Amino acid sequence: MKNDPIESALARLDDIPVHTPEGKASFAKALAAKSNLVVAKAARILGGAQCLDLTREMVSAFDRMIAKGATTDKACAATIAISRALVQLDYDSPDLFLTGMRHVQMEGSFGPPVDAAVELRAVSAMGLANSTYPHKLRETVLLLADREWQARVGAIRAMAVVGGESASLLLRFKMLTGDKEPEVMAECFSAILLLEGSEGVPLVANFAESAEGEVREAAILAMGASRRADAVAWLIEAFGRTVSIPWKKCMLLSLSTSRVEAAVAFLLGLVREGSSSTSALAVDALSIHARDERLASEVAAAVRSRDGGGA
Repeated sequence: MKNDPIESALARLDDIPVHTPEGKASFAKALAAKSNLVVAKAARILGGAQCLDLTREMVSAFDRMIAKGATTDKACAATIAISRALVQLDYDSPDLFLTGMRHVQMEGSFGPPVDAAVELRAVSAMGLANSTYPHKLRETVLLLADREWQARVGAIRAMAVVGGESASLLLRFKMLTGDKEPEVMAECFSAILLLEGSEGVPLVANFAESAEGEVREAAILAMGASRRADAVAWLIEAFGRTVSIPWKKCMLLSLSTSRVEAAVAFLLGLVREGSSSTSALAVDALSIHARDERLASEVAAAVRSRDGGGA
């Protein structure tokens, strides 16, 4: 059976030493290959190896692949890999990232055509955010209105990297106007807590008491994920006045996820001294740390204490 030349080329890349003259020549050749899969794998290896010497060749491959869309780069495999590698390499020229952020590539599927460039737009936004381009927010805000939610999430993550008052205001506006996808709102909550710290907690807390279930859940979980002491304090206070069992479970899970000392102490206290149902909920929330031997031991001791078995 005849070997597939593309598979052979992909396999050879694993054995080529990157940081040698011969290796660099081989990777330059791979970046010039017709196969987008070969180009993509070469870019991934170069990015992971922090090889700065072939950025020009990567940019050239990107331009060549994106020019004809799916004809040369099905599923945007090469352009995504190159963009991601250049982000890893702190590439600072904005043109490639701007091109990637504006690229839409509709491809056939079993149903309606799908946009294969969504991830490319998101990765490119992060590349632009890390650059010294002066109008990065002006460009990134366009992605907040992207029809694909993954691209909107990419824009939010990029804005969190840019930081500053302008980014915070844009994210606040996005939160207040809302989004039909809870994943987008969740990313906004995380970004605001990261950028604004204590000033962002009250705003996210408002959403954590929203009547809209998915938004409320996203806000509650973001509070714990922030690992902020004031966010943990809010969760503990809110738990005390919450009646709904599903929302109690969500708050306890958020507290457990935070791993903040005050949160763990609160959960262990519930295991020891809460009602039987609340104690069971706390044990369940702490079960996500089953591989943490120290914490698992503390949970077991709290259960024994509750059962009258002592420590």
